Amino acid sequence: MGSGSLRPMEQAEEGSSEEKRIQWADSFVLVYSICDRASFNILPLKIQFIKAAKEGQNQEKVPIVIVGNKRDLHHQRVVSSEEGRLLALSLDCGFYEVSAAEAYHGALMVFHGLAERIPDTKLALKKGTGIRGIVKTMSAVFARKRTDSL
Repeated sequence: MGSGSLRPMEQAEEGSSEEKRIQWADSFVLVYSICDRASFNILPLKIQFIKAAKEGQNQEKVPIVIVGNKRDLHHQRVVSSEEGRLLALSLDCGFYEVSAAEAYHGALMVFHGLAERIPDTKLALKKGTGIRGIVKTMSAVFARKRTDSL
């Protein structure tokens, strides 16, 4: 994740702009809905594509975090927490389950966890603020939003 925008991954072909964005990025957050089995089932393919695109960049391990969203809709859940954890474990990814609608804390933890998965040497080589700057900015924005609503 650089200092650019966060975009959903599209189906990509060899040499596509999506592959170029993957090669540029340092880390990835893949989000699925716990209420949508299809959004979960596509994750292994997406992760395989990311790892293949990053393979030639001498990167030891691609930092990837899988996030199950809509935790507040437990009554509509079709993907269990255990399935998410097992998938993340089998693909060597981080795992979180959050409710973006309920609180910012879960989303903030995702980015903190992602920052921990990025080697410090990689961050030092990048220009700009990198993921740590993004985490600080998000923390400030969410904290401001919370105090503004009080």
